[in-house]
Amino acid sequence: MKRLLSSVALLITSSLICIAQTDESRHEISVSYGYVTIPQAVDLIGTVGGEVLGGLLVGIADVFAPGVQEYPKIIDNGGTGSFSFQYLYSLNRTIKLGGTVCYESTWGKWNNGNEYIVHYPAIMATSKFVWFNHEHFGMYSKLSLGLMLLLDGKNGDKPIPMFAGQASAVCMEFGGKTLRGFLETGLGNQGLFNFGMKFSF
Repeated sequence: MKRLLSSVALLITSSLICIAQTDESRHEISVSYGYVTIPQAVDLIGTVGGEVLGGLLVGIADVFAPGVQEYPKIIDNGGTGSFSFQYLYSLNRTIKLGGTVCYESTWGKWNNGNEYIVHYPAIMATSKFVWFNHEHFGMYSKLSLGLMLLLDGKNGDKPIPMFAGQASAVCMEFGGKTLRGFLETGLGNQGLFNFGMKFSF
């Protein structure tokens, strides 16, 4: 019995020592800013598409009603880019799971004087696959899927739920074990280029 208890005590002590010696952080929080997002791209396509379609309509109208030159079009637009907050939990050294919340807005003016403001809050489930993680540098890929709301900031129309997502194939981080900067390239709500800081604990 004493030998059994000694073996169990030795096993527990060894396990605790191994846990104490690990330097792998389980939790990760980050803040970031991204540009060239899906909402920005849609806004740009709408502007360019409106110019092309409007020009075509004017050309047709001139055949039947010479002098008609006005058509609805966006003459000025812009956006904030995407601001994100993210939390991840490490299942192991390769896979991390968590969530991301992000926000951005776009605005513009029509040639008839009307203006628009659209807000895009989003929440997404996020998975991160770590390629490698050295002492001061690492690379990974990331996939996020979730829900985005389209909010009319001018007329107060009913929010429109839409799909949200981010696929970032090539991402890199650099710094120490606790605090690191990162740069991600991908497509989605966080942008073609997303960069920020992360804290691991």
